[in-house]
Amino acid sequence: MKRFIFKTFLLLLPVVFLALSAEILLRFIPNEYKYKKAYLDNHAGKIQLLILGSSETYFGIDPVYFSQNTFNACHVSQSLDLDFEIFNKYRDKFNDLKTIVLPISYHTLWRQLKSGEESWRIKNYAIYYGIKTESLTDHSELLNGKLGINLQRIYNYYLMKKDEISCSTLGWGTSFNSKNANDLEETGKETALRHTYKDLNSPKYEKLLLENREILDSLANICNKKNITILFLTTPIYRSYREAANKEQLSKMVETMDDFVSHHNNCKYINWFDNNDFIAEDFFNADHLNEKGAMKLSKKLAQYIDTQ
Repeated sequence: MKRFIFKTFLLLLPVVFLALSAEILLRFIPNEYKYKKAYLDNHAGKIQLLILGSSETYFGIDPVYFSQNTFNACHVSQSLDLDFEIFNKYRDKFNDLKTIVLPISYHTLWRQLKSGEESWRIKNYAIYYGIKTESLTDHSELLNGKLGINLQRIYNYYLMKKDEISCSTLGWGTSFNSKNANDLEETGKETALRHTYKDLNSPKYEKLLLENREILDSLANICNKKNITILFLTTPIYRSYREAANKEQLSKMVETMDDFVSHHNNCKYINWFDNNDFIAEDFFNADHLNEKGAMKLSKKLAQYIDTQ
């Protein structure tokens, strides 16, 4: 029996060695989570305007257009609970922070990354931000991606010298370029359908709405004590998405945010969901702006903030 165990150990040893080597190699690849955490570690005390949220603001708000010292701490699919975790991690270092911009999209209030289709992204917060998560597997790169994709990542970086950072020095996402724009009609219908929840009154979605509301309450209360204003922003959306959106869900979003800001004096809600200033040429796809739209939105938002 001992001999069998010893032979099994010898057989498994190369596999374990290769797995650990792959894990280490993957973790050393420069990525946006590592970059943004390092930026916040070093510059949190100087940030005056912090952009949080998911892809709508990641690609849609460029810090260079603001008069304040601004940083974009967004990530793709980042949900409100993770926005709060990032803010909370640096709350005592945000000495000059005056304003937070936080997006509220059509589906934001009824989702959290950990329970969605892209829950594999949670590992980035556990590994690179040091945020506590529910599963031990969240602490592994190798266990949160297909082997082929991870091997391709290793090949791309170590052999082709391509890292995984596609944001500006101030955190704005640069990969949604107008030259590679998607079909706005097709993406509008498909994405709106994917973001529509069939039964908002079900226990599942009522629970998510309550949890997200409590997260926003906690954030608003902490910010109020620190004299920080929160601007909740519904970003511009292309016509095809707006037309396919469920009117009940859209109304619930607006009603919830209007009610929320009425109970928090340090919060404001800006709804530019159907803002006519944005035309087809400003969109990468139906619910994300390209670099032209990002410049337009950033300047528009900067003017709004400066005049408050």
